[in-house]
Amino acid sequence: MAATEGSVLDVERHIKYWKRCHGTFLPAPYTANDSTRLTLGCFIISSLDLLRSPPTSQERAAIRKWVLSLQHPGGGFCGSATHAPAGASAGDANLAATFFALVLLALSAVGTGSEEDEKNAFSGVKRKKLLLWLRRLQRDEDGAVAQMLWEGEPVGGHDVRNSYMAAGIRWMLRGDVVNGDKRWVQDLDLERLVEYISKTQTHDGGMGETTSHHESHGGYTFCALSALALLSRPPSTAKRVEAADKHIPDRAQLLKFLVHRQFIYHAEEETEHEEDEENYIEKELAQLQLDGPPALVGCNGRWNKKADTCYFWWAAGSLSLLDHESMLHREPARHYLTGITQHRIGGFGKTTGAPPDIYHSYLGLTALAVMGEPKLKELDAELCCSAEVAACIAKARDGLLAAENARASTAWENDGFW
Repeated sequence: MAATEGSVLDVERHIKYWKRCHGTFLPAPYTANDSTRLTLGCFIISSLDLLRSPPTSQERAAIRKWVLSLQHPGGGFCGSATHAPAGASAGDANLAATFFALVLLALSAVGTGSEEDEKNAFSGVKRKKLLLWLRRLQRDEDGAVAQMLWEGEPVGGHDVRNSYMAAGIRWMLRGDVVNGDKRWVQDLDLERLVEYISKTQTHDGGMGETTSHHESHGGYTFCALSALALLSRPPSTAKRVEAADKHIPDRAQLLKFLVHRQFIYHAEEETEHEEDEENYIEKELAQLQLDGPPALVGCNGRWNKKADTCYFWWAAGSLSLLDHESMLHREPARHYLTGITQHRIGGFGKTTGAPPDIYHSYLGLTALAVMGEPKLKELDAELCCSAEVAACIAKARDGLLAAENARASTAWENDGFW
């Protein structure tokens, strides 16, 4: 049996799992994920942060040094040292690496008890180059954002996940500064970006990968909603709901899609269909009420798919952005995560009986955090990290802007004009 017994979050085992991930070589299958090493690193340190087990001062320094070593001279961050040769302009910066690099820098500073550490978390980030690089990633034809530049041109699909990461990077380095301020550099075309995101809603209310013709998906739905929330300036419930009301074509259908990601979980029925994914039919949501309070609630990301740990985050996170957390059956959902996919060695597996992995283990924690798990830190849904880290990011951004102002002022005073 892979899952732990009982229905509680085993904090001690989770901390041990994440410390093993941080302090030792990962298993051989992770070798293929070298290009996303920054992402894996962020999930590991952010999990320990949510579990209130911060890195040591030596580990903080090592994290910061490593992240900054992956900064590309042309703007942005590369995914690993393999893709960012030291001292060379070779290598490729990409959106995901840049998003998680900034979060990791904040994670290396948060919780030290020093305001200076948090204010200087982004010290060394080439902000203007990064923002200009970000602007070049936006496509002229439809306003979508690409993953990276190749020979000066944006490449890598029109995926709405790119829009989410671009909005996150923009918020982390710009905040809600007035657009006319010269510190802003060249901004994204926000009107076209918002229009593009709005067009991803499908006939059933969910959001698709790029357009309304694609299949709706819980992950894409969260990314679309979170991008709109981040582009609405400061993260607050009022702004979140305002963004959805204003830019989502059919909010009622969206809520229906998210609520129907939940279904009564029966382990024996999943076992019967292990070899037959195509014929697996989910239980009707109505049975959640008709059968009384269920012991376990599963959650999927698309119609007629099996329960999966990560989809609890995509659905719960999306409902929180819409200020409708009450539509989530929290206790039965929490019981599924802690009783079915929580692993005896710590972490979470993807599905029943699966071994833990970094991706599902992190999103299992964030799902529980957004459901109000008292053993975890409060979560910032838009950035998918603790609220404490999000606050540190805002301080780091202000510190970076203040440093830029100071340098500009010194340059003005010493230019010989006076």
